[in-house]
Amino acid sequence: MEGLLKVIFPFLSTTKNYDQVLRKLASFAFYEGYILTLMLRSVPRIDTFFTRMEVWGPIGKVLSLIPHHTGYNISGIVIGFAIAILTHMFQFHDRISDMVGIRRQFDRKNFLIPMAAHVGIRITPEKDKRLREQRDRLMQAVFYRYASSRDEAPLVDKHYIEHALNAWSWLWVFVEGAAYWSTAAIIAWWFGDARLALWLAFVAIIAVIIGIFQRLRLPGFARPQVEAILRDQKAANEVERVFRAL
Repeated sequence: MEGLLKVIFPFLSTTKNYDQVLRKLASFAFYEGYILTLMLRSVPRIDTFFTRMEVWGPIGKVLSLIPHHTGYNISGIVIGFAIAILTHMFQFHDRISDMVGIRRQFDRKNFLIPMAAHVGIRITPEKDKRLREQRDRLMQAVFYRYASSRDEAPLVDKHYIEHALNAWSWLWVFVEGAAYWSTAAIIAWWFGDARLALWLAFVAIIAVIIGIFQRLRLPGFARPQVEAILRDQKAANEVERVFRAL
């Protein structure tokens, strides 16, 4: 029951591991897909298209068994589910992050460079180039092995890990939301409803602004995790070894 409620009301749930982050994003994707479809149906040509889909052949026969089905925006439900499945399957937030460098820049600035500096490693231009090229491997070697939400007893206190995951999950909610609302704005504009397109674009801009402010909060969640790793002498020695071999 608790898991179902978290899916239905994702904005009320906290995330304790990456799987829960993905479920939260999928839930938001469903609701946003449904709402955006409902709004786009105010455009006559779009509404006509969806209405024809809902009464077409076997689909229409099945839906006709549902009382008052025309008021449920069935197309929106189907599209919402499709978006939720696809965003979960392809980890849409990661694809956006790869495009604009959200994690790439954050990991370098808030994890890798500070950790290297703490263990006495100077990041020369040559080392910095290798650091950028090997970011994923380095993050696994010096950070995730000590701060994984999947470990029963990670070196970093789970309190820090869970708070960071929850903060990142909200950033991804706004990042993905900006993409959905922007896409809907383009569709509305393409079908000739400039006013609706303007409102949808306005919401997308608001999502971007909130996402920027949320991004500014994230270093505060990274710092105590880094400090916890480097306080442990064995971990600090391993971190030094990894960076010296870079």
